[in-house]
Amino acid sequence: MKDTDHPVDTEEPIEKPPIFNSWAGMYWLVLGNLAFLIILFYAITEIYE
Repeated sequence: MKDTDHPVDTEEPIEKPPIFNSWAGMYWLVLGNLAFLIILFYAITEIYE
């Protein structure tokens, strides 16, 4: 028996981000950038310690 109160097919599709094919690519870019900045900050503080 189908549930007609909450049809899934009527939801609008989620828009894709401007450059990537999915939001997962955008999330990996943000997380990679954050990891790079943390490593860069650590390296700079070790050099000028």
